[in-house]
Amino acid sequence: MLCTHIIQGLFGNNLRMLEKGEERYMHEFLQLVFIPFFVIVTLVLAIILYRTVLSKNKILVKLRESEDRFLNLVELSPDAIVVHCEEKIIFINEAGLNMVGASNKDELIGKSIIDFVPPDYKEIVVKRIQQMKNGHKAKTMEQQIITPQGNIMDVEITGTSIMYEHKPGIQLIIREITEQKRISRELEEKRQRYQSLFEHNPDGIYSLDPTGKITETNQALVNMLGYTKDELLAMTFHKVISPDLLAKTSFHFQNALEGNQQYYETVGIHKNGKKIHLHSVILPIIVDSKIIGVFGIAKDISKEKEALLLLEENEEKYRSLFDHNLDSVFEMDLQGHFKNVNHMAEKLTHFSKKELLTMTYSAIIANNEKNVNKDFSSVIKGYSLHVELELYDKFGRIIEVDISAVPIKKHGRIDGVFAIVRDITEKKQSQKKIKELAYTDQLTGLPNRHWFYKKLTNVTKNSNDNKQPFAILTIDFDDFKTINDTLGHHAGDLFLQQISERLQHCLRKKDNISRMGGDEFIIILENITKNEARQVAERILTEMNTPILLFENKVIVTLSIGISMNLDFTCDGETLIKQADLAMYLAKEKGKNNYQFFTEDLNKKAIRKRQIKNALSLAIEQNEFKLFYQPQVDLQTGKLIGLEALLRWYPSFGNVSPVEFIPIAEETGLILPIGEWVIKEACLQIKKWKNQNRPKIKVSVNVSARQFKDKEFALKVKQILEDEKVDPSFIEFEITESVMLNAEEPSLLIREIKEMGIKVAIDDFGAGYSSLSVIKNVEIDTLKIDQSLLENVMQNSRMMSMLEAIIGVGKTLNTKIIVEGIETKEQLNLLNDFQIIGQGYFFSHPLPPEQLQDVWGRNWLQNE
Repeated sequence: MLCTHIIQGLFGNNLRMLEKGEERYMHEFLQLVFIPFFVIVTLVLAIILYRTVLSKNKILVKLRESEDRFLNLVELSPDAIVVHCEEKIIFINEAGLNMVGASNKDELIGKSIIDFVPPDYKEIVVKRIQQMKNGHKAKTMEQQIITPQGNIMDVEITGTSIMYEHKPGIQLIIREITEQKRISRELEEKRQRYQSLFEHNPDGIYSLDPTGKITETNQALVNMLGYTKDELLAMTFHKVISPDLLAKTSFHFQNALEGNQQYYETVGIHKNGKKIHLHSVILPIIVDSKIIGVFGIAKDISKEKEALLLLEENEEKYRSLFDHNLDSVFEMDLQGHFKNVNHMAEKLTHFSKKELLTMTYSAIIANNEKNVNKDFSSVIKGYSLHVELELYDKFGRIIEVDISAVPIKKHGRIDGVFAIVRDITEKKQSQKKIKELAYTDQLTGLPNRHWFYKKLTNVTKNSNDNKQPFAILTIDFDDFKTINDTLGHHAGDLFLQQISERLQHCLRKKDNISRMGGDEFIIILENITKNEARQVAERILTEMNTPILLFENKVIVTLSIGISMNLDFTCDGETLIKQADLAMYLAKEKGKNNYQFFTEDLNKKAIRKRQIKNALSLAIEQNEFKLFYQPQVDLQTGKLIGLEALLRWYPSFGNVSPVEFIPIAEETGLILPIGEWVIKEACLQIKKWKNQNRPKIKVSVNVSARQFKDKEFALKVKQILEDEKVDPSFIEFEITESVMLNAEEPSLLIREIKEMGIKVAIDDFGAGYSSLSVIKNVEIDTLKIDQSLLENVMQNSRMMSMLEAIIGVGKTLNTKIIVEGIETKEQLNLLNDFQIIGQGYFFSHPLPPEQLQDVWGRNWLQNE
């Protein structure tokens, strides 16, 4: 078969030709071709076999020789050589034994190389062994091995695959590099330290070659000069040195190149042109005993230079401030001895500088030396101080001074004291005069209200602390305004001066009096009983009984005194003043020229008044007011001819009488909006009655004196009439006699009102003042005679003549006459013959509008 395959291989094409139709020639072909070919092949194979055996023997001889040489080389190698085959060490040379400290090869032969590999390296070592088994050479690698003694050793390993004793294995060449690694680490540490010092040094570090070219620089120098590192490395140091110091800098550079270390200061030039003061240290760079350049360190000392310059300037300023200060300046040591003084200190004390430098501060202290020593101790502990003291000069005269003292610090430690002293003697005298002026009433010479409140604070505190009662008296002289108005302000001033002297005569030495303003005085009586306070008040009233002579005019003095006392030691000064004022107002209400003590009853009245005052301000907004109407009846016919609108108030805390709330409204000014509301409400009611086809009758509205003083009163009335479109002829304003006291202005306003068509009545006529003088220059439509006059007529028949006269005057002036307060049949009968109008409870109480349905057609004389 083998031959057949060989023949087919050699003669494949001819055989294929035979297979296609020439099979008859097969036998002949085999005989002619195969036999010679077989003989030739046999001979060739025999020759090849002989030569192979011969070559193999030669190779074996050479192989044995090569192995001998290899073993000799391996044993002589300084590096450890290990053969690892079938997962175990089968060979290690003597160098390997010595390297790991093994005494004989049996300690290692037969063990796996992996047994000597630390855990951190096992994975990579296993991988490298596999690579070598696969025919790859393992590159040199540094790793660690474990010696039989358990020590860790740094090694460098190179490995490759080999055939050892006809078996595949790996050969490892191992070199110990422990010392090499140690040296490398030390070198690296030194390099890093140098590099860190170079890169992170806050000072500029650089190197120069012998021509001065910059060959290396750190970032600090880059930042210092403003150039980039590349820019600096392209230039010599000459470009960055100030021209005026270039020669000096070059000189030091040459000295360094000659081997001498140099220290010097120079000025660098920043890229932006700014000058930088530098302190430089340069030293030669020596390599193999040859100077190859210069190494330098440059420190920016610009701030130090500025600080030094500033220090010099400050020293000059200090010397200037010290020597030329307008105030006295004393420098003392920690014991208080004067170390230095300026010229003003000599002028202040009249001691020479030489004399002062032998003294301590205590020698010129006039008083309170103990406190001064305490203050000095405070300053040398580091605190500043500002005080006012009194000093002695050389002649024993006292000087009032203002002192500012501060500690002197040197190198962070307190070394002494500076004291700046200003003479304030004149200032103090001026302040005393100003204070006297500020706290003194210039007219009377008494303390004024500013002094009083300051004094009251101290008295109140002292009283409460020591449980000592005190009293406050508020004094108001009655009708002082009349003195000013009739005799003039100069007379008023003389009056105040004389009563001030009289008041002081009535007081004890320890009592205090103050003029609060105008004719108001206030007195503090310390440590006093209620009875003693009463006696003081009575002395004052008695003293004032004697008339005062003013420009040959005798003036009768009357006054009202209110007294409050701090008996329970709980009141503050302001409260006591308010209580005394309330008591004084009560004295005025009780007829003047008397005194009253504050009581709880009075306090309740004050609280009630405050309640009414607060509620009144919201009464219109909360719709609490209402108008009632009281009929006015013709006494001849019994017919209704008018209605008086009367204000009623219904606050949340209960009805309040007009007698109570109207005066408060007048006092607070709330009467203005309230009065305006009354006029408007009356007009609205007139419109309603007109719409109900009621007969037209006059409605009277009361107008207060305060409203008459309102400059816009007439405009407001006119606006209401226009808004409500009411016929003004059916409106009448009732004003009191008091409105007409200053006749000129009210007269003009009355004329303006009458020009609108509104009628004007004088209310409460005959109750006081100069009744006839009130109406002589003013055209009045109605006179309303006060109820008091009618009451007097009933009690005193002689008063009938006065009533007849008043009615006669009214009729002469062609005014209507209304008598108020008719309450009885007897009063009505008395008035029947006068043909006048009556108003009072006899006819009707004031009624709300809804209760007035039948008033128009009724005969009011048929009163039930």
